[in-house]
Amino acid sequence: MKNLPFDQRACFIAGQAKSGTTLLVALLDNHPELLVLPEETAYFPTVLTKYAPRGRRAQFDYITKETLSNVLFGGPCKWGKRDYSYFPTSRFLQTFEQMAFDPGNLKRDLLVIMLEAYAATLGRSLDSITRWIEKTPANRKYVPEIHSRFPDARILVTMRDPRAIFAAQIALEKTRQLGTFSTYYCISHWREVAKVVLRARQDGDTTLFLVPYEKLVLEPDVWMKRVCAFLEIEYDPAIVLTPTKAGKFWEGNSATETAFFRISTEPLTRWESDLSEEEIGWVEWHCRDLMPEFGYEPRLGERSLRHFMKPTRYERPKQYLKSRFYSLRDDWVRRSAE
Repeated sequence: MKNLPFDQRACFIAGQAKSGTTLLVALLDNHPELLVLPEETAYFPTVLTKYAPRGRRAQFDYITKETLSNVLFGGPCKWGKRDYSYFPTSRFLQTFEQMAFDPGNLKRDLLVIMLEAYAATLGRSLDSITRWIEKTPANRKYVPEIHSRFPDARILVTMRDPRAIFAAQIALEKTRQLGTFSTYYCISHWREVAKVVLRARQDGDTTLFLVPYEKLVLEPDVWMKRVCAFLEIEYDPAIVLTPTKAGKFWEGNSATETAFFRISTEPLTRWESDLSEEEIGWVEWHCRDLMPEFGYEPRLGERSLRHFMKPTRYERPKQYLKSRFYSLRDDWVRRSAE
């Protein structure tokens, strides 16, 4: 693998918010054969779409100031708990800027340059790195583009019971009170992940590997061994079963702000008591056709119109109307394609 040029030693983590992408990154973070960016760059979803026509400076400013990765450059934390006081943020910013605007690098991929600057900041030799890793859940929508830009890339996709994700998003809205909670995005993003995985199975794509959140939590040793084999790196349980961020022990990313001490199985069944029948019905209304493909059996026997119509907790009128409209639109598109 190290025979590949550094530019092509890519691994991208994709999935859905609250599906275990952050946990997976944290478990891989401290592996000596990997170079893991601990925060999201939104590189494919935003940097290469919205900002590419505006030039390198606009892309650089977006990564260093607007994405969740901004905390690695000394920027303010956008949400959650992020402590990088131990990390040389100013040195990373200076190194990245020098390399990004070096005349010899202007035609090179900005994400690769960011990874090289990160390695330099950590004092890591590029020759020691088998794979570098970037995690943005929305990478799920850009698998063809990833393979086009990085032909030798590996893709790790996390998946979680959509009912558990729905419960986690409700808990987040209760905590943050942003007023933007969308029931539609919970189910549509899950279906996007499911279709990506099913398409890879159908095509026999061996560059994509599914990591089920529930199995990762229940059998972390088994599944991290499989992940390491997929990435062609050594499995060392002392390293990959201890979550870290930029080398420091990770304190967790719980939607309910529960303190992290170890990989816990408690979140696996929390949705069963947290969700009402109508909320479970909303998720199953949209996902029940694909859920059994991944071992998630619907709890309710059939669809009910009341599951579709009743607003869920923290769903404001604007989001309610948009979610129902988009849901009906998607259902019509699926029926038309059959």
